[in-house]
Amino acid sequence: MTAITKAFADAVHDSQTCFRRLLTAMSEPGTRVELDRAGAFGTLSAGAVQVLLTLADHQTRLWLSASLQTDQDTLDNLRFHVAAPLVSEPAQADFAVLARADLDSIGALLPSLPVGTEEYPDQGATLVIETDSLDQGVVAVLSGPGIASERSVQLGNLPLALVCWLSARDLSSPLGVDLVLVCERELIAIPRSTRVEV
Repeated sequence: MTAITKAFADAVHDSQTCFRRLLTAMSEPGTRVELDRAGAFGTLSAGAVQVLLTLADHQTRLWLSASLQTDQDTLDNLRFHVAAPLVSEPAQADFAVLARADLDSIGALLPSLPVGTEEYPDQGATLVIETDSLDQGVVAVLSGPGIASERSVQLGNLPLALVCWLSARDLSSPLGVDLVLVCERELIAIPRSTRVEV
């Protein structure tokens, strides 16, 4: 049995703090926030861990990319602290997590994620991607709800397939996937309603 890692020291207070910061990130796309209330679970970064601790529970269907699926420390700690049911196919997921080690699989992952339905657009998935930096790499200009004019961000060294997908999203529909880019403890969000120019 893997040793269980400590999660939030104060479950209520820390989860509320992280929730407020995530709300800022989602409502002000491209705004960088830090989640500093818990550490990594195995190879899963501290930022991604805290997103799941805050937003996922026993009813949240969770898909993990290949390297995370074989990381026993990550799996045991997620089962213990989050209790979200793990699904084998991205199409079944409410939340999907793509580790840096698996970024090359993004091209196959993106079209398989749920985008919601006209009746239930909120059933679109949230994709958490671990990136190597938020200070260099792909430069993107964001606009749309929550942004006064434009906001320029750096997204790290991302695969071309992801860059093209971000630029080509259909913003006329409420359907889609919300994106959270995590680097260690910091993250930015790019909701489905945000226009991205790269």
